[in-house]
Amino acid sequence: MSVHCKPAQRGQALPLAMAMLVAVAATVFFMFNSGQLVQEKIRLTNTADAVAYSAGVFEARVLNYDAYTNRAIIANEIAIGQAVGLASWAQYAGVTADRIAPYMYLIPYAGPAIAAALEKVESAMEMYTPALAASVSVHDAAINGLALSQLAVHGPGNAIVLASRKVVMDEVALRNDPDAKVDVLPIADDFFGFTQRYASQEERKRMGQLVHDGRDAFLKSRNWDFDDLVFKIGKCRYGIALRKRGSTELIDLTEGWKSMDTLSFHKYWSKWLRCRHSETPVGYGSAFSDDDLDDSAYTYAGSYTTNPQASYMAETSVASGFAPSTLTGGAIPAYHELSKDALKMDDPRTTLAVRVSKSGTKQRFSGGNSIIKPAGTLDLYQGALAGNESAAVARVEVFFERPDGSNPLFAKQENGSLFNPYWQAHLAPVSAGQRALAQLKQGLHLP
Repeated sequence: MSVHCKPAQRGQALPLAMAMLVAVAATVFFMFNSGQLVQEKIRLTNTADAVAYSAGVFEARVLNYDAYTNRAIIANEIAIGQAVGLASWAQYAGVTADRIAPYMYLIPYAGPAIAAALEKVESAMEMYTPALAASVSVHDAAINGLALSQLAVHGPGNAIVLASRKVVMDEVALRNDPDAKVDVLPIADDFFGFTQRYASQEERKRMGQLVHDGRDAFLKSRNWDFDDLVFKIGKCRYGIALRKRGSTELIDLTEGWKSMDTLSFHKYWSKWLRCRHSETPVGYGSAFSDDDLDDSAYTYAGSYTTNPQASYMAETSVASGFAPSTLTGGAIPAYHELSKDALKMDDPRTTLAVRVSKSGTKQRFSGGNSIIKPAGTLDLYQGALAGNESAAVARVEVFFERPDGSNPLFAKQENGSLFNPYWQAHLAPVSAGQRALAQLKQGLHLP
C-alpha cells in the first residue's frame, strides 16, 4: 500500500507580518515625533527658566550695586564732615594756644615751658589742616566718581540697564539653545519704573538726612562748660566761667559741610541793680567744604547764642587750606534709589516674564528639520504647532530680604531700599494674564 504526503503550505504568515510591521513602524514614528517634541519642549522650558533667572540676577546685581555705591557715597560724605570738623577744631586749638601762651610766662618756673609747648601746638595745627583739606578733595572726587558710575550703569531713564539686560538674556538663550528667540512680555516688566535718579535738592535730601543722622558725637556737639565758680544770688549770677561750643553741620542736608568751634571766658556780675555779663573770646576757628554756603539757620551747637563774639571772629579764622579745591564742594550728588511709587510699597518687588520661542522648522521632528519624514500610511502624527513655533514662558521676581531671612531693624520692619545690598532673585509662578499674553503672541488663546 502506498502513502501519499500532503505538501507543506508556505507564505501564509507573510501578509500578517507585513501588516504588523507597518503598525510597529507607525508606532515607532509616532513615538519618535512625540519624544522629539517633548525633548524640544523641555529644552525650551529650561531655556526660558535660565533666561528669566539670569535677567533677575542681573537686575538684583544692579540694585545691589546701587546700594553699595550709595553706602560708599554716604561713607565718603561723613569722612568729609570729619575732615572739616577736625580742621575747625585744629584751627580753634591753634588760636587758643596762641592767645593763652603769653599768659603762661606769668607762671613761675614751669611757665616758659608751657608757653613753648603751646607755641608748638599752634605750629602743628597749621601743618595739620592742609592735609585735611587735601583729604576733602579726594573724598569729593570719589563721591562724584561713584555717582557717575551709577549713571553709567543705568543711563538716561534706565535705558542702558534695560539694553544690557537684553544682551544678557540673548546670550543665555544662545548658550542653551542657539535657535531660541527671547521676547519680554511688556505687561510683566516693571523694572523701567522701579528705580529713578534723584537729582534735585529736595530729592537729594533723602540721602542727606541719612548722612546727617549718621554723624558721630564729635560732629554733633563739642560742648563743655567750666562754671564751678558761678553762683546765683537773687536774679543775678556772679563769677567766671569758660564755655566751649562747636559742631559740624551738613548745610541744607545737601550743599556741603561747615564747622565752627569757639571758647569764651564769661564774667557775671551786677551793677546798679542790673545783672551784667561780658564775653572774652579765648579760642575760635572754622572750616568748610565750600565757601558759598548759607548757614544762617545754624547755631553750631549754640556757639552763636552762647559765644557770639567768638563765633563772629571764627568766621574770619578759617583753617588753612579751606575751602579746598573740589568738584562739588562736598555736596550730596545725584544718586539712584527706588522710585517714589516703589518706596510706598510694603514689600517692594520687581517682576519680569519672558517668552522663549523656537520655530518649528528648527525642531527635530517629522514636521520640522528631522531627516526622517514618514509619508502615506506611516504619517500618523498629524499634530501642528500653533504659528509654526513652540514657546515657553518663565517669570522671575527680584525682592529684598536680609540674610537672616527676615528684615528686622531696631525692632521694626525694614523695607527694601537702595541703601542696603540685600536684593535677590527667584523664579515665580506665571500668572494667567501673562500666559494668555504669551499665547496671543502665538496667534491663539487657550482656556
